[in-house]
Amino acid sequence: MGMLPPGMEPDYALVRQLPLFDGVGNDDLIAGLVQGGLSIRRLERDMFVLDPIGLSGGAAAPVIYVAEGQVAAAVFMENELTARRAQQIAHEQASKEEREAESLIKPAPLARVALKNVALFMQHDLFNSGALSAARGQPIAFYTTAPSSLLQLDHRWIAELAVRYPVFEARLRRALSISRERLAWVSGVKQELLDFFVRQGISVSGEMVRVRQLDLCIDCKLCEEACEERYGARRLTLGGYQLGMLDFIYTCRTCTDQRCIDPCAYDSIKYDLTKREVVINESTCTGCTACAQACPYGAIDMVEVEPDAPTFKKEFKARLEKKGMLTFGPGTPRVARARRIANKCDHCIAYGDQACVSACPTGSLIEVDAYDLFRERSPKMAQLAKTGYDGDLQKKDRKEVLPVTPFTEGVAVRSGGLAKVKRGRYAPLLTWMVGIFAFIVALGEALLREYAPTMSYLFSQVAANPEYADLPVELQLEKVDFNPGDQLSTYCGLVGTGLMIIAAIYPIFRRIKLFRWLASNTMWFDFHLMSGTVGPMFIALHSVLRLDSWVSAAFWSMFIVVVSGFLGRYLYTQVPELASGAELEELDHERAFQQHRPRLTVPMAEIDRELAVQRAVAQKVAMSPSMLRALWWLIFQDIGKIPRTWARRGRLAQLGVDRKTRKDLARRAGRMIVIARRQVVAPKAQLLLHSWKKVHVPFTVLLTGLAVAHIYISWSRAAW
Repeated sequence: MGMLPPGMEPDYALVRQLPLFDGVGNDDLIAGLVQGGLSIRRLERDMFVLDPIGLSGGAAAPVIYVAEGQVAAAVFMENELTARRAQQIAHEQASKEEREAESLIKPAPLARVALKNVALFMQHDLFNSGALSAARGQPIAFYTTAPSSLLQLDHRWIAELAVRYPVFEARLRRALSISRERLAWVSGVKQELLDFFVRQGISVSGEMVRVRQLDLCIDCKLCEEACEERYGARRLTLGGYQLGMLDFIYTCRTCTDQRCIDPCAYDSIKYDLTKREVVINESTCTGCTACAQACPYGAIDMVEVEPDAPTFKKEFKARLEKKGMLTFGPGTPRVARARRIANKCDHCIAYGDQACVSACPTGSLIEVDAYDLFRERSPKMAQLAKTGYDGDLQKKDRKEVLPVTPFTEGVAVRSGGLAKVKRGRYAPLLTWMVGIFAFIVALGEALLREYAPTMSYLFSQVAANPEYADLPVELQLEKVDFNPGDQLSTYCGLVGTGLMIIAAIYPIFRRIKLFRWLASNTMWFDFHLMSGTVGPMFIALHSVLRLDSWVSAAFWSMFIVVVSGFLGRYLYTQVPELASGAELEELDHERAFQQHRPRLTVPMAEIDRELAVQRAVAQKVAMSPSMLRALWWLIFQDIGKIPRTWARRGRLAQLGVDRKTRKDLARRAGRMIVIARRQVVAPKAQLLLHSWKKVHVPFTVLLTGLAVAHIYISWSRAAW
């Protein structure tokens, strides 16, 4: 083994443990390090690795291996590239004293400055920067998105090593081929996903990222309220960076490089290695705002604790005072009185659940694995990189890269995902099962009395009664009927009224701590939906649909309340789908249609004709001043979705399109028709969404008053 020069031990130890170099002799690795064929660069985050300006001299672009960290490739405006490159050169050439004098507040991340982020390379990835720039057709700059250790491989040294070690050459070819293919795959809508992944810092977030599913959210803000109730000031804000059907809310993502820690001169913010969380020591925080300024994602707020401050939070101060965290003076961690304290999400590490996720009644707020969501490379690709590129990719591995569906159709997770949450998963289902089963039993008995009286439960009771046992069956059957006011009708009325009362006072349940202790907001919300659905069904059975008295006013009030409730829920699920993610999905579908047009000229012309007709109808409805017309059109569009899809597939079959292709085209055409609805929904659905409660709430009050009067009169007249 060759002699290792002093100071190169860390570099050699790093290279030797990399799987790409398994089987390569120690002497060759040492020679490569000594002679410059293999060099190691350790860079901070937001440092250029390679850029068009640096390569403009004609030098061959080196091959880069990411030993540790993360590198992104992006297109920059020339002036931005020049300015940031000059800053980097000045930083690298600065003396130790000059570096210490530099501001700890770093410039905006390069991911945000870039015009477009086009590729991302993780640990063990290898790429040829020149080949990538050529494939993209425009100059690309490579930069670190996290502190990184990079191996720069000289082409001549690679050639010599490839001759000596054929296995190494095969690995290198596979690695470079995969990097070229990855860039080619990332186009169209997948390009938008990758850019968002890097630009919004999700690629350097912790294992989990918190998102709001827009198609499930009812905009109740209970998540923000629960967080503020627990900490005195909320630590998350809805309406963050939205991509399709998902809202990446403003909250801490526990970045892998924790750029908020360095600027703190008082050691008041640290990364807890055990809990794997960035935490603020509120006992020593001076409110200097350095950490908040350093966070590029708006995850840290400064909360005032002085009563005369405009953003003063009484509950926040009360919580800190209770724990003695605002004390100052001799013998305490704080020298002077604090005016403000930094506040950020720590994923409720001191609690058994995350307040915001537990409070969400619909399960809209969840935490998911960032790499499961964006998956910028397939599991097979990740495994190949980790093991040194010892195998080849299969065709299916390419389809797994950056899936679009979670953003265009939602992720459909209601369990909280990976978050800590207090929520019964099966209790809501049980309440629905019990409610529906009880109604079916009552309805079954009523129908049997009407159409098969001898099979009814009441007939068996009459037949078993000694008073009627000796009567002929015909006379016994006269005792079997179902009328308003009889025992079954009365019980149905009582059960229905009880359920409707529970549904009506749901807003009280969700705000009183005692009720939240008894059951989660999810449970109460599902119970609200169940009771608001099953309760009217019992009331309708109670009335036997004989609406010939003043009591019918209560029935029709109930009908309006139920319909408006379902309408509100329908709009809450429809508006986000139609208003959030349409551009992303439309780009994906248009790209697929363009690929089919050269080969399937006539079938694609048929699809284009149908889409044009639907857009014309949507435009006509959009021009109408009637919101009611738009609503009915929207509902009937949903009702006729399945028949239209089957008809579309039938037409494509007649035109000779194979089964798999016509199924895909029919689905995409159906989704494009839904997207066309935006012309109707965008200007009107939000108005409908915010106005449905103006009907729902008043008629709920009217229903309650009429129901109380009806129950009082019936109760007073009853012969007990």
